Formats: sequence, structure tokens, C-alpha cells
Amino acid sequence: MGMSRFITFVDGSNLDGVLKHLNLRVDDYGAFYRHVFEQSVQYWGRTFADGAEWPTAQHSRIYWYVVGKMDEWDLADPKAEARLKSRFDMNTRIQSHYLDEVERRLPDILPDRRREEAWAICYGETREWYENKRRALERKKRFYHGVQSATDFVEIRQEGHWKVDLLNHSLNEKGLDTSLAVDMVALHSTYDIALLISGDADGIPGINYVKGHSKHVGVVEFRRGSAADFPNKGASSRLKIAADFVVQIYEADLIRRNLAYRSETDYMSPSPYMSSDSHY
Repeated sequence: MGMSRFITFVDGSNLDGVLKHLNLRVDDYGAFYRHVFEQSVQYWGRTFADGAEWPTAQHSRIYWYVVGKMDEWDLADPKAEARLKSRFDMNTRIQSHYLDEVERRLPDILPDRRREEAWAICYGETREWYENKRRALERKKRFYHGVQSATDFVEIRQEGHWKVDLLNHSLNEKGLDTSLAVDMVALHSTYDIALLISGDADGIPGINYVKGHSKHVGVVEFRRGSAADFPNKGASSRLKIAADFVVQIYEADLIRRNLAYRSETDYMSPSPYMSSDSHY
């Protein structure tokens, strides 16, 4: 019998978010992905082989899509400050917030100084927020470089981009899920079964395309507790319906096998979980 080639496509923000939600920390991603693969082979075999023997499975590659860039601002540049100040002057909601801050912090300030002080507070907080995000991204990049160096068959793809809304102190992630979907289609001749760690329904056209080329697609779902806690299949998302099979990975198994443990602090993930269209 032939070899069945599995490739795992990972939306890094989705995986970060899942682990954060479950309050889990993973240190050895090689062992972690090996477990996901082994479980996936079992679920796939039950779905397609119905108990019969199936070909030897090989985990060929893990493509892990992460954020590699963010909008660049030099907030020490007076021109950058002037651009932001003009936006601040047009945004009554943000002005109102910082004017309230001035009143709270400096109740005795002269009325004609309030707006100037409001901008000073806003700009100071904005510079600090942006610098924290910039450092967080650098930490993330170092972390992923370490994972790629230490883990076989992992290819980190820094395809995502953080679009920055400075005055609202929010990020919007772009490009990551699109790159994953494009590669899943472009690489379809290199695998027989695609495993998808993603929560993004935008990947459904890609799933349907590779299924149309006789590939099997499994979606990996992480769940709290253990299998005994879930007598039924659970709610179906559009992504799960589009896939051929769903692989359920349980929190209790990850902990029992020492593949993950409780995260006491926000360990490596310096940014909250985001989908491609979330703001925070």
C-alpha cells in the first residue's frame, strides 16, 4: 500500500488564541504537532478506512503562518506627531475621553490649556502602546525563529501584517489567513491529506478546491476537558462542515502527556488572540 502524505496548515493567531483561551502553554511544539498528527491519522482512518487497514501515514511538513510585520511609525518625528494631532482634532470621541482624563488628573488646569494637555496625554500613551506592540512583535519573531530551529518539518511563514490604528490603540491583522488558503491550493499536489488549524471560514473555498482534486481535509478542534466530557459531536461550524473530518484534541490529554501545561502568565504571546477582522 502507498504512503499517505499529511501536511498541517496552521493559522498562528488562531492557535495562539486557542491556547490562551484554554490557559495552556506549549514549550515543545515538535511533540505537540506530533500528537496532533497521530490523533489526526486515527480520525482520518476511522472516517475513510472504516476499520480496514490504511496506508502508512507520513507527516511531510507543517506550514505555520504568523505575523511578521506591522505598520511602521517613527513617533519621535514631529511630522508623525502632526499627522496624528490632526486626526485627534477631528475625532470628538477620543478628544472627549482625554479631556475627561485631564479633568481627573489636573483639576486646577486653566481651561485654555486643557486641549493641549489632552493631546499630550494621548500622544504619550499612544507612543507607549505602539512601542509595546513593536517589542511584542520582535519577541514573537524570536520565539518563532527558535521553534523553527528546534523543530523538524516546521516552516514558519511570516505572512501576516498588523495594521495599526494608533489613536484607538488597536490592531487589525491582515494577510495571514489569505496566505494560508492560497498555499493550501498551490501546494495541493504535494499532499494527500491537509490538516487545518484555523477558525476562519474564509478558508472554505480553498477546502472545496482541494477536495475537488481528490484530497482529504481535516479541521483540528481543541476542546476543554477530556473526551468523556463530550458525549456528542458538538456544534458544527461552517469550516467543520466543509472539511471531510474533524480531529478533536482534548486539553486533558495534552496535560496528561506533558505536551502542554497551565500557563500562569501570558508567556510568549504578547498580543491577544485576533481573527483577521478583530479590533482590540
